[in-house]
Amino acid sequence: MDKKPQENSLIPKMTKFGKWAVLILLAFILIWPLSIGLYWTVYKAYTILDPMRFPDLDPAITALLQKTTSDSTPSQKGAALSAAIRNRLEQEMNSTFGWSINDLIISPTRWLDNRANRQRGTIFATRMMFTFFSTNLAKYGKVDKENKYLIEAREKHFAFTSDKWWFPSSESQYKKGLSLLKKYESELLEGNAETIFNLRTDDMYNMLAFIISKQFLDQPLGLLVQSNEDVPYTELDDRIYYTQGIILVLRDALQTFIHLYPEVAEKGGEQNIRIALKDMNQVCSFDPLIVLRGDHDSIMADHRGKMARYLIAIRERINDLAQSIKS
Repeated sequence: MDKKPQENSLIPKMTKFGKWAVLILLAFILIWPLSIGLYWTVYKAYTILDPMRFPDLDPAITALLQKTTSDSTPSQKGAALSAAIRNRLEQEMNSTFGWSINDLIISPTRWLDNRANRQRGTIFATRMMFTFFSTNLAKYGKVDKENKYLIEAREKHFAFTSDKWWFPSSESQYKKGLSLLKKYESELLEGNAETIFNLRTDDMYNMLAFIISKQFLDQPLGLLVQSNEDVPYTELDDRIYYTQGIILVLRDALQTFIHLYPEVAEKGGEQNIRIALKDMNQVCSFDPLIVLRGDHDSIMADHRGKMARYLIAIRERINDLAQSIKS
């Protein structure tokens, strides 16, 4: 009977400090998964209101492709291609929180930087695509005059800064630009003699070459391949979503172009088209919960590098497609 207390006394008692140390350690172990779980829940709830992944073509483009085919008239094809290029900008303007880059600092939407950078990529790509469209496809020859609606849209309204809130606002300028594009498309379909669309085989090649040029896709690629030590951690996600905005515009335009001109695929580009569009879908649905910057042999993901690999693959496939047209 006397041995039991003696045995218990041999077991060291945990001090008050030890108990607190264990509690702090347990809290430290649990706080990260709980915090990540809470963040994931809030973020997923937010994306129900404002989607951040776009794995499929926009319904407006799907309807456009059903209505316009390779047998359509040149004017119908031109109107469809113009509508495809402007589609993404229009979707951003009509999205849940609208054009948020220029929201006032007191507005919660001002801090949604992922969507803001996607919108920056969207307006950049829209400008670039309509620059080529207006100067090459909407007139018969290089020396001919540009269409009055297109030149005003691209030089006055789409060239407007993306972050001005008032007097005038960015939204008002972009809406005016979109309205001018629709006027061009309407006159094209009505057969107005001064409103034309003229896409030749050399234009097909030139358009693809322009897309992969230094002025266009090389610009976001440079932001993605820059050395990690030269890029602040806070800018990693900015560059990823900026690229996503560019590819969203390009996917709409390229998908429409290939649908309207199947001879592009017939010249040996089917596999290139399939892979390019697959990688575009990957970019358009790229939305990591937390953007990481794994360097060298780090165990962490390098999300910016992964986006760069997608973009490089897209450029290479478009280049191969261009060469198949040229040969």
